[in-house]
Amino acid sequence: MARNLQPAVAVVLSLAALASANFSIVALGVLAPELQLEFGFSKAEVGFLISLIFMGGALMSYPAGRLTDRVGPAVVLAWALGLFAVAMLAASVSSNIAVFLLLISLGGIAYGGVNPPTNVLVSWGRDRHIGFLLSLKQSGVPLGGIIAGISLPPVVVTFGWRWGLASTALSCMVVATATMLLRSKNSGKTLHSKGTSVRNRFSLARRELVALGIFGFVMSGTQWSIFAYLTLFLIEEHSFGLPVAGLALALTQGFGVIARIVWGWLSDQVGRRLMILGLLSLIAVACLAAMALGAHGLAMWFVLAVIGITVIGWNGAYYALVVDRAGKGSVGRASASAIIFIFAGSVVMPPLFGLVIDVWGSWTPFWILSALLVAFAGFGLRLGFIDESRLRTLVRL
Repeated sequence: MARNLQPAVAVVLSLAALASANFSIVALGVLAPELQLEFGFSKAEVGFLISLIFMGGALMSYPAGRLTDRVGPAVVLAWALGLFAVAMLAASVSSNIAVFLLLISLGGIAYGGVNPPTNVLVSWGRDRHIGFLLSLKQSGVPLGGIIAGISLPPVVVTFGWRWGLASTALSCMVVATATMLLRSKNSGKTLHSKGTSVRNRFSLARRELVALGIFGFVMSGTQWSIFAYLTLFLIEEHSFGLPVAGLALALTQGFGVIARIVWGWLSDQVGRRLMILGLLSLIAVACLAAMALGAHGLAMWFVLAVIGITVIGWNGAYYALVVDRAGKGSVGRASASAIIFIFAGSVVMPPLFGLVIDVWGSWTPFWILSALLVAFAGFGLRLGFIDESRLRTLVRL
């Protein structure tokens, strides 16, 4: 492939990789009512399915990041997507609950190899507009949710949930095959950083890493809890049918796609990524509180749209901040360190929220707890990047 086409293809395929993988993951939330009927899952167990994906992803992210920095992103991405597709396809034909859960876990391990190489592919050789490009790439996550929310309900109604899950595996396999376009005679290293040692350490201070980790943990956990439970919430609390509930999920994700790109572009323009992340977390708190207060009708649709803009739109500007702080040649490992926190939140929070809903028998605590955690994460992020002298002054006060 011509060298001048490689960067554009890298961005497009990175976006497609995230869209196809997250099409499969969000499918578990869209298919939740059918999976409850098939396997007898409780709400907490539905959330645990999402946790299994991200548990495996958290375990594999850092090794995948190191491997990406060593052998090149294209090879790692192709193998990760291919193995993820095989796991989800096998899960779609499984009728044994233990085997089904094992296959979802294996899919999570493969998913851990998707994010680090896409960050390297998009950020390699680009110092300008990195927030916009990473946000464009990360828009693949909610884009996969849009596809799941719109396409899967009709497939489920006509053919059953197994065909729906199998279709998500097929999309992953197609993108894994297309990723081979990035593999030149240098086996993908043409898009790998040159002249830098893989032993370089990224320059995140411990306090910054903890602040970024907490923010990523909470925002990702809240995002994936909404992905997992929004369909059930709308069916149970607002008497929506599955197609309309899926459309609402797609709407939320659609605004998330647009917002990721806009927030990333805006963070490049103003050069203050922390300010952008703080602003969107503040808006998210207000919207989650509105859901706790019982927003309904048109007001609820508006609030869901803004939740998409904030709770789903945060990711690209966040990754741009991580890349800003990473040393050259260490983007894969820096990204993987952040991803461990992000995936950990996706492991812990969905089943925790499901347990809260089951115990209280109400959806209100879900929205209240989400708002409180997002407020804490936004404050913690700002605190983590305050100059040390200013921090000492605040502590004295």
